[in-house]
Amino acid sequence: MEALENYQTEEQIEEQDYKAPKFEELVARFREKVKSIPEDCQGAIMFWLAAKKVQEARIRVENQLRQTLKVGIKVFWGDSDIPDSIKEIMLEAKMITEIEVKGKKEKVNRLEALRKQEDGLIRACEREFKKSRWYNEVAVPAAEGVGLGPALAGSLLWTIGDAKRFSSFGRLVRYAGLDVTTDGKAPKRSKGNRITWNPELRTALFKLTEGWNKMPESTWRAEWDGHKQVLVEKRPEILEEVNKEGKPCGKGHIHNMARRLIQRKFLRNLYHLWVEFEQ
Repeated sequence: MEALENYQTEEQIEEQDYKAPKFEELVARFREKVKSIPEDCQGAIMFWLAAKKVQEARIRVENQLRQTLKVGIKVFWGDSDIPDSIKEIMLEAKMITEIEVKGKKEKVNRLEALRKQEDGLIRACEREFKKSRWYNEVAVPAAEGVGLGPALAGSLLWTIGDAKRFSSFGRLVRYAGLDVTTDGKAPKRSKGNRITWNPELRTALFKLTEGWNKMPESTWRAEWDGHKQVLVEKRPEILEEVNKEGKPCGKGHIHNMARRLIQRKFLRNLYHLWVEFEQ
């Protein structure tokens, strides 16, 4: 029997087998990834990637702060109200972190610094995109001039990369997770099965349409509402659906079915404009 001190977990074995790629390998991978990016969009994508990394760091810091405060409040005050004096101190100091700056400790508002950096990179990304043909001739017209900013444009360009690599619109639909399964439903994650879509592209389309949903005067919102009305008339049984807890969920189902129709229309616009642009 193997001694316990010699036992290794799967994670430890994986760590031993894994070797970080060399800088040259990373450069080669990145070059392969961006070779299809239009030349006048390369600056915008560089700023977008940097903003994305800063955003990830900012979200991590926000979550850490939120969790620390939540635990601390529960331990020290339980269900009682926090003293006003403590609230004031928390408002002033809860986001302060010590970091090393030029050899000495300085207190900085790390979260605020990340937010400013993220905003600056997004503005730089926007300036570069607005100078590019792809953004002005493909992305913006596909959205009919509504709600497609630099962050979402970057997500679309980075995840799709090149419209010509999809031999048909249907293949792009599947890549976006907007196809339907054999039982006529939207594809979902399931244990033991690989997903067939790009999660980042799917998220970008959700954010884009969620923006339209909050614009009651937009043509996209009007079309969305029209789809919902048609679905209710054609399939009224959906309104009777309930979830596992027995709560009504039919309206939400109708709402999301209509959302997918809107997403497909936008994606169709984007695909055909992009193919024409590349020709």
